[in-house]
Amino acid sequence: MSSSEMEDSSLSSDIRFYAYAVLASFGVAAVLVVCFWQLYKLTVSARPQDMLPVSSSSGNVAALRLRDILALPVFVHGGNGDGAPVGVECAVCLAEMTDGERGRLLPRCGHRFHVECIDRWFRSNSTCPLCRVAVFGEPSTLEAHKGASLSVPVVVLQG
Repeated sequence: MSSSEMEDSSLSSDIRFYAYAVLASFGVAAVLVVCFWQLYKLTVSARPQDMLPVSSSSGNVAALRLRDILALPVFVHGGNGDGAPVGVECAVCLAEMTDGERGRLLPRCGHRFHVECIDRWFRSNSTCPLCRVAVFGEPSTLEAHKGASLSVPVVVLQG
């Protein structure tokens, strides 16, 4: 084999190596793009404004009326043995309720939230943000499936 043939052979193996490296790079880049796209879709779909309740049988999402919101029981949170649970977290703002803060108790499911947070939620929704049970109106399919009412006795707790 002559030296020019060896150089051509060496050159062609170098070209092949670089071609494979470029193809492998494109493959890795394509996999990363797909992974980041899936991650992006997951995070975008987890935004609170995208998590509106499923539309009811009438086809529209109803907000609660102000008088219905004001009819919900209010309690004052306190960890001093007055019966209020300690460590209640508001699922709307994700902050823990502290002593002396006012909260609303949803009578059908028993979940508790800051008054301001849940009132803001009810301006565009009529269900509990945690379990999606309707606050007023006909029982949800969840309640019918369980075969029992999820109502909780209404008790106003004062600290």
